[in-house]
Amino acid sequence: MNTYYQINQYRALLINILLFTILFVTTVQAQTDMFIFGSSRPVADAGGDIKTLTKGSIFLDGSRSYIGDGSKIKYEWIFAPGLALQSDNDFQSEISSETYSGKFLKSVSTYKTVLNVKLADNVPGTKLEVILKIKDRIGFEDSDTLVVTYFDPSVPAQALVDTLEAVKDTMAFGSGEVDTSSAGEMISRLLIQELVDTKISDVDVQIINSIIKDQIRSLGFDYKIILTKDLNSKTRPKKYKANCKTDLCIANNAQLLNAQYALTWDFADSEDLFTIRSFNSQNYSEDLNDALIEDPYAIMNENGIYGLEKELRQAVTNIMGSKIFKKDISRLDRLMMKNERWISLGKYPLMLGAAYLVIDAAFSQDSEEPEPELPPGFPHEP
Repeated sequence: MNTYYQINQYRALLINILLFTILFVTTVQAQTDMFIFGSSRPVADAGGDIKTLTKGSIFLDGSRSYIGDGSKIKYEWIFAPGLALQSDNDFQSEISSETYSGKFLKSVSTYKTVLNVKLADNVPGTKLEVILKIKDRIGFEDSDTLVVTYFDPSVPAQALVDTLEAVKDTMAFGSGEVDTSSAGEMISRLLIQELVDTKISDVDVQIINSIIKDQIRSLGFDYKIILTKDLNSKTRPKKYKANCKTDLCIANNAQLLNAQYALTWDFADSEDLFTIRSFNSQNYSEDLNDALIEDPYAIMNENGIYGLEKELRQAVTNIMGSKIFKKDISRLDRLMMKNERWISLGKYPLMLGAAYLVIDAAFSQDSEEPEPELPPGFPHEP
């Protein structure tokens, strides 16, 4: 009897070992097939970079994108601020579209493989980013990026002239003193310029500057906003420094452009912070206001440069909330800025409704007519 049970135990053990071996081999084979023949995850292909005239239209071609399981592809094109005006493009027939503050096109979702986009006017040399995202039915997604570069065929040597002049200015810089010899009366201009940072691309720098500019505009400020990319050899002062490493350098640039204010930003690598601050060009050592974004690299690694947009817009709102700046916008815009969070959460309608009920109750109480006094002994009892 013991021998019989031992044989059954050995048999069960051998069966378990066999089943485990089959399962292991099957799993390994499946993994091998996946790596050999490729996975079914989506692959996005936005096409090559595009060079375009200062104002025209481009065709975005996502036809080389694919999903291994053969499912239908939904293309989401995401545009850098300033690339395309919403008013110039009609995408109502597409799946969806979004804008930056109702002016510039932010994204378009479509099933079309090719999308025709009319571009906004930008100065030659401007580089703006377009991102293509696709997603499969499971939820896996992939993205690809192209860069749209503006050029003017009538001035083919312009880019070379600008580059040589920027190099000359950079080599000449180094005295460390603010030069105000060519600065006139400071007027309501604001220079947005970044401190040199080699860890992000020039395109990402322009995207950040464009978002900052767009947010300032959406808050109601009508300053003449100046970006380095908007300056060329004719409009840029000779002593203007395209690559600044200090606030002093940016203050000098602002004065050369007769800009009263400057707004600058950079990445503090030692603490993984994004810092943004504003100052008067005549007194750069005293910040008018500043703001921080924590863990910017982690945000960008997960969601790309546009992952910073929400925090960046809030930081700009905080910066421009200084009394120095708020005096330059209307009372309504000040109220909107101060209560932006409440309005976005829908609390304002509730407060207005509550105020209306209180006022209505007060007036209703005052307007009630008193009941007439009855004479003594009325009504008379029989």
